[in-house]
Amino acid sequence: MRSSLLRHRLVRTGVRVAAGAALLAVTAGCGLLGGDEPAPGPGIPVKVAALALADVAPLHIAIDHGLFAQRGIAVTLVPAASGQDAITKLQSGDADIAYAGDIAAVNAVDGGLPLKIVAEAAVAGERTMRVLTRQDGPVQSVRDLAGKKLGRNAEGGVSDTLTKSLMTDHGADPNSVTWANLEFGRMAAAVKAGDIEAALFPEPFATAAEKQGLRPIADPATGSAQNFPIGLYGTTDTFATNNPAAIAGFQLAMRDAAAAAMANRKLVEDTAVKHLKGIDADTAALMALPVYRSDPIITELQRVPDLMRRYGVIDRPIQMADLIIAPPPNQ
Repeated sequence: MRSSLLRHRLVRTGVRVAAGAALLAVTAGCGLLGGDEPAPGPGIPVKVAALALADVAPLHIAIDHGLFAQRGIAVTLVPAASGQDAITKLQSGDADIAYAGDIAAVNAVDGGLPLKIVAEAAVAGERTMRVLTRQDGPVQSVRDLAGKKLGRNAEGGVSDTLTKSLMTDHGADPNSVTWANLEFGRMAAAVKAGDIEAALFPEPFATAAEKQGLRPIADPATGSAQNFPIGLYGTTDTFATNNPAAIAGFQLAMRDAAAAAMANRKLVEDTAVKHLKGIDADTAALMALPVYRSDPIITELQRVPDLMRRYGVIDRPIQMADLIIAPPPNQ
């Protein structure tokens, strides 16, 4: 119910933004995060590390439609292979803000990174992630995942933690699994070749993999992970302290972009085709979209470290409220 109310509220908020965005010309370019992106315009320079997922569609919308420029910042995208990679780029100074799965972000905080949450990115909706396997393989149900070799994007991220949660909910031992670290774009081929038996696929990779013949056995965003926050934008405490105007501009632009994405699915589809490698219009039309939101909801975010502690991913409590940079009011 809460997710439904959130969706309706964002859609109402987004009508104004989407109407304005429709009047803006979409910049020409071709598709891959870090490929042909619009050159940043005037404003405070901000480097944002992100990977190619449906979750980051509002980030591209904000760039393509000048929403960052309207807020006085000039965003340059820094490609990342995973959320953990984006956080590494944040730590090294190669990025000022990083998109990462909430789980990877909490792991970084647990490891001592002074991370601050600038904005949320997405909440898992129905079928926005699926565990996929071969049609004729040995995995026919979640319980069959026990003892198998599975794919994940990186250790300690959304893909393995939610798979473990799903297995536990179905009575399968997550500690019996052998893991292979793979980029999401390589997982379908690995499953088809038998190098791994199954993997959790986010969108748009889930829809693309199903079109190649893989079969879904479960939606991991169910049970204890239903309506689970799956992505956020974080920065270091130092960057936030030294650049409050850049942070506020990013938050305002992403609020507008998330509302526009919720109000206009076609805008998201066009953005995916343009910026996500290998995603055609047919795949974009079929993919299940997450709930896009920018302003953090503390009670929802707190579910992430609580779930991680429950499954032994972290061994100490982490309060998400202590990490959030409060977004400015609408301007």
